[in-house]
Amino acid sequence: MLKKLLRLWKITPIDVIVYSMTKDTIADFKNLEYPIQVAQISPNKKQFFIKDEGLLIHQSFLFRKLWLLRIIKEVGPAIGDCSTLDAYKGKSIYPYVINYIAKVELLHNNQQEVFIIVNSNNESSIRGIEKAGFKRHTTIKAKRFLVFHFGVQRNSN
Repeated sequence: MLKKLLRLWKITPIDVIVYSMTKDTIADFKNLEYPIQVAQISPNKKQFFIKDEGLLIHQSFLFRKLWLLRIIKEVGPAIGDCSTLDAYKGKSIYPYVINYIAKVELLHNNQQEVFIIVNSNNESSIRGIEKAGFKRHTTIKAKRFLVFHFGVQRNSN
């Protein structure tokens, strides 16, 4: 518990790429044999996951609001905290799930835009995001202390 509190008091560098998808840019993606399950974690957070024979092989979360999007003056749902079990990587599960989430939000929940944020050095996630049909929106470099961002540099793409 103390370790968590101390981590909050640390200045954290941020170097991320923000991708987005709109109704005009929805990409078709092949259907995989894995059914996607959904769990509401909180009013702001929903989990999308896949299990194979009871084993959690992938999970992605949808956040209704993210503070980081305020830096670029955007509002909307954002996908994040995605992970795939190592044995299942390379099977297009990650792009399949995030494409599915974006389609649900855009077509069924009437969102105008869906975002996904990735660390700029996470090359495998970037490949999956682009494969899913997301388009590069903005890059953000900043420092964060508690909920405050400073030294912000934005580059729209």
